Amino acid sequence: MRRRLIVSVLAVPALALLAACGSSSTPSASASGGAASPGGTALPTVSGDVGATPTVTIPKSAPPSALQTKVLQAGSGGAVAKGDLVVVNYLGEIWKTGKVFDSSFSSDRPPASFPIGVGQVIPGFDAALLGRKTGDRLLVVIPPSQGYGAAGNQQAGIAGNDTLVFVVDLLGTVAPHASASGTPAPKPAAGLPTVSTGAGKPTLSIPAGKPPTTLVVVPVLNGSGETVRKGDLVVVQYVGVKWAGGKQFDSSWDRGVPAGFGIGVGQVVKGWDQGLVGHHVGDRVLLVLPPAYGYGSSGQPNGGISGTDTLVFAVDVLGTYR
Repeated sequence: MRRRLIVSVLAVPALALLAACGSSSTPSASASGGAASPGGTALPTVSGDVGATPTVTIPKSAPPSALQTKVLQAGSGGAVAKGDLVVVNYLGEIWKTGKVFDSSFSSDRPPASFPIGVGQVIPGFDAALLGRKTGDRLLVVIPPSQGYGAAGNQQAGIAGNDTLVFVVDLLGTVAPHASASGTPAPKPAAGLPTVSTGAGKPTLSIPAGKPPTTLVVVPVLNGSGETVRKGDLVVVQYVGVKWAGGKQFDSSWDRGVPAGFGIGVGQVVKGWDQGLVGHHVGDRVLLVLPPAYGYGSSGQPNGGISGTDTLVFAVDVLGTYR
């Protein structure tokens, strides 16, 4: 779990602050940019291969007044549905200045992930990505009313009248209630928690006795997908309980959306960084985290976790992206 409460948003801090509102979108075209919008306004052109940092050339004309979405390269994967967690790489520029205000196309950060169609990102993103396919590269032009509104985003240097230009590579999509699909592994040793192996939210049973004093990582289901590597964006479902009393303190299942985060790079607690690298998509993993591998001596008061609590997680690995 994250060191703070898990909230999946784009890298620009305020993207999740605006509630969804009405939007319009033009039909997609399988061009590489540069065509005119239905209203006659020229659109930006984009060069560069999918997966690499794009180069965007913005015309000197005024921007379109309505949301524009164009498929620059069509993918062949599954379609994005409302409530899915989507995984993307993206580059964002300001139409007026051509300034790049954010980009996930970087070797030192993983892709971005967020739930779509539920008001956790700016309205233009919700409208533009719904129904698109994994593998698509999209050009998205977002007017202020479907971006940050009249307030803009001062931290990102976006004014209230700025039209935003995005190039988005849609890397993956995970359904809200997806679960691990591996085959059952041998049962853990006596004295360790047990985890159910069926589809959906797993149940954990905590044994009597004292918890272990070192990190415990035990496979529950063995998947056959890609290996999780340090620096990946990993998508998981999880449930966490305290060893003492077995009380649940967190669950992605209960929120109705998987979680995505960089692994092995300090974005999550130490036990997750060490425990998930090397596992495979389709795995379900039991993690037992003594305090030193969780929140340390300070605990996590917001989650009701004290500095002496040992934490127990069942984690389903659903995807890994780099």
